[in-house]
Amino acid sequence: MEDKYGNLWHTSTMRISTNYILERRLGLWPAGFDKDGELFCNQRFGDWPFRIEQAQMNPWDKPEWMLLSYNKPAKASSFIEGKEASKAMDENVQTWWQAGSNASGEWIEVDLKHSCDVHAIQINFADDQLDLSLPEGAAMIEGRFIDERQHYTRWILEGSVDGKEYFVIEDKSDTNTDLSHDLIVKEEGIKARYLRCIVKGLPFNQQACISGFRVFGIGDGTLPDKTSEIQLELVGDLDLSVSWKSVETVGYNVLWGFAPDKLYHSHMIFGKNQMVIKALIKGQPLYVRLDSFNEIGITEGEVYKAI
Repeated sequence: MEDKYGNLWHTSTMRISTNYILERRLGLWPAGFDKDGELFCNQRFGDWPFRIEQAQMNPWDKPEWMLLSYNKPAKASSFIEGKEASKAMDENVQTWWQAGSNASGEWIEVDLKHSCDVHAIQINFADDQLDLSLPEGAAMIEGRFIDERQHYTRWILEGSVDGKEYFVIEDKSDTNTDLSHDLIVKEEGIKARYLRCIVKGLPFNQQACISGFRVFGIGDGTLPDKTSEIQLELVGDLDLSVSWKSVETVGYNVLWGFAPDKLYHSHMIFGKNQMVIKALIKGQPLYVRLDSFNEIGITEGEVYKAI
């Protein structure tokens, strides 16, 4: 679709399929046409915060803030076995922390390991096999029931530099909204090492489940090393195996396309140093680039011709 400033956008559903095969989330990414008329979509950091201008935008702008919470130490007031607090920090939408009760005040906390400039916090609540009863007097009509009652998602977000003294970042304990995926933006930034979400109430009085307690901003240190020792191997006509030497970093973006300057496909990788690119076009050239990123920024790799 095109907005009134001439920017193009691609929308799509993304599969979760944990509670039910059709469980989905919606995505929105910058798109456009290059100088040769080729249609592209930039999903390299597609589920990270990015600025939307009321003007013509550059669809290839890099993120201003980096992910600070991946695999960081986490704890909670309680949890169900197999659904510990760490599950909210693993960048996997199919796993989540689940509180041990549905009592108001259950909480989850992440330790960023050092004080960071925090600019955005994303709280993604999850569903966990909800077993709901119909309200008194309600009846199913053709297998469906439309619940017209108001439901609220309420919580308090706190921050701390030392883990002892906490300050309120956002208080939604009395809000009249039901935002199962919320983004708190602090343009000016705040200094924090610890962030804690205290859940006050959820629709249908369910137990708190958070699949992503994601923190974005700027950390300390230097950019990661450039990727090296890239190994490319065709697996049949349509699949390419890609592996590389691990470097100290948060994650990688594997980019590919049919020309060195048209790397319009990408796959983000955490905790691994290999992947298989599937569904190639037989007989078409293929170029690959492997970027590394950490809490400071992105280090672009070299472009390799695979086919």
